[in-house]
Amino acid sequence: MTDTLHAPIRKESKSEVIPKSVLIPFILLTSCFALWGLANNMTDVLIAQFRKVFTLTDMQSGLVQTAFYGAYFVLALPAAIFIQRYSYKAGVLLGLGLFAGGALLFYPAAQAMAYMPFLMALFVLAGGLSILETSANPYIIAMGPEATATRRLNIAQAFNPVGSITGVVIGKFYILSQLNPATDTERAQMPAEQLTAIQTAELNAVMMPYLAVAA
Repeated sequence: MTDTLHAPIRKESKSEVIPKSVLIPFILLTSCFALWGLANNMTDVLIAQFRKVFTLTDMQSGLVQTAFYGAYFVLALPAAIFIQRYSYKAGVLLGLGLFAGGALLFYPAAQAMAYMPFLMALFVLAGGLSILETSANPYIIAMGPEATATRRLNIAQAFNPVGSITGVVIGKFYILSQLNPATDTERAQMPAEQLTAIQTAELNAVMMPYLAVAA
């Protein structure tokens, strides 16, 4: 009789998608899926912003994508080795730390008003995302029964487009909207103080969303 009563309970626990014991960690980790969707789409916006602020050529502005996706290429294998040696959790924490550090580097980059510091900040930020993505997917899978691993991962990945849409909205209505309409020719003819004031405002518009995410 006792075995009969307990049998359905054991069966239900095996099919549980998100065990209650890991619900909060699952929610926190799922937010990371939205995080890298946000960062990916905001990066596309930076190309137009930096091209205007620093009067860059197409090749120079393309370095934004090189710095961002180059970090993924460089750190993918080291991330896998790190996770294998330590744990998924350690990988997530390291990835978040690097992401936050890269986002915070946007502040000194904006103060320096130079292109290269922004590229360095993007490389560090994207390096953190590379480690985070490498860690988060298998971590989500390991958070419950193997039978429901795919469903669990699908739930987490559903939040990636949410972050992507948020990135587009922030880029369009906050960052790009702060661009001064002055052309490159008009900027070249401006007094140095006026041009500096415009560039400062435009770079601050880039900096603030990243500082907010890091916080």
